[in-house]
Amino acid sequence: MGGSLLTRKSVLNTISRVVERDFHGNKLILVVSAMKGITDLLIKALDEHDPRLIDEAVQMYIDEAIDLGLDRLARFLELVGEDLRRFVSVGEPWVKDHVIIHGELLSTLLVSEVLSEVIGVNAKAIYEPGIVTNQEWGNASVIDELSLKNVRERYVRLLSKYDIIVTPGFLGISMDGRYTSLGRGGSDYTASLIASYLNASRLTFYTDSGGVLSGDPKIVEDPILIKEISYEEAHAASRVGAKKFHPKTFEPLMKSRVLTLITSPQLDSGTYITNNCIRVPKVVSVGRINQGLYRVSIVGCGISLNNEVIKDLSEIISSHGINGVVNDDVHVISMLVNDGDNAIDLTRDVHRWVRKWIG
Repeated sequence: MGGSLLTRKSVLNTISRVVERDFHGNKLILVVSAMKGITDLLIKALDEHDPRLIDEAVQMYIDEAIDLGLDRLARFLELVGEDLRRFVSVGEPWVKDHVIIHGELLSTLLVSEVLSEVIGVNAKAIYEPGIVTNQEWGNASVIDELSLKNVRERYVRLLSKYDIIVTPGFLGISMDGRYTSLGRGGSDYTASLIASYLNASRLTFYTDSGGVLSGDPKIVEDPILIKEISYEEAHAASRVGAKKFHPKTFEPLMKSRVLTLITSPQLDSGTYITNNCIRVPKVVSVGRINQGLYRVSIVGCGISLNNEVIKDLSEIISSHGINGVVNDDVHVISMLVNDGDNAIDLTRDVHRWVRKWIG
């Protein structure tokens, strides 16, 4: 569950909607992110050695707990904040991971209490999801064999006793028992790993966008909700930044083929990820690679092998003074642009072209 959905005064409504949609007497695992803006605050607190920013981050959870009548939780969160303050000036390499993953841990505490004490379901929080990683601080790599064993043992046992398990995304545990972070978007990656390890029947990503759009609504006009994409397209889109997923989010799902839906708690529609390969352009993105260099990418199943697509696209990109494309994946066509304004203009032109293909 994306952090953009966990905002002040919205947690109960969001969690209630998810339970209503997904819990029908079956077992449910909720993987949660930090509340919106919390991770940035924690990173800033460490970078500036400012414990007041720790207080500001934790206070958001305390205020939400008090609003929901969870006074005991609010008092405990105060103790957590006091403990985190002491790490602000510690210079060990593992400290940043240890502190920033607390956004997810605090969300786990809050959501599990909402489920148990407010909604009244048989829920249990766990604070270490069983994902084992190396010690590449800030962007740890998962050790699959150990993680698979841990996740299966832990969740099978817990699901025999509880109906809903709440677990933090974004984090893992190193071989020596320290918290590690999986990188931005890591909560989605955590959910995919757990779903694949447990052979889940279904995985739902809840986001504020309600699915995969044909383009970023902040940049392009009238983006279309894509009703269906393939696992390969979803993986390609995450790698080029077309959707704010961790770049490895869909790797476990490509192997397991879990039925996957990207949606919003407030919507009945969304984007299904399937095995179907429809060879048309679907998604456009733009991102800055470095100072002065931008990449405009188009994602679609096998589109770099579709001569009709390449020929049609060449007329658009040549009008922007671009002579060639970069194909590092059969599902992606990318153009490198030196000027930011030209990159935005190209993105908008290409998006209008993509909309015609989508229909």
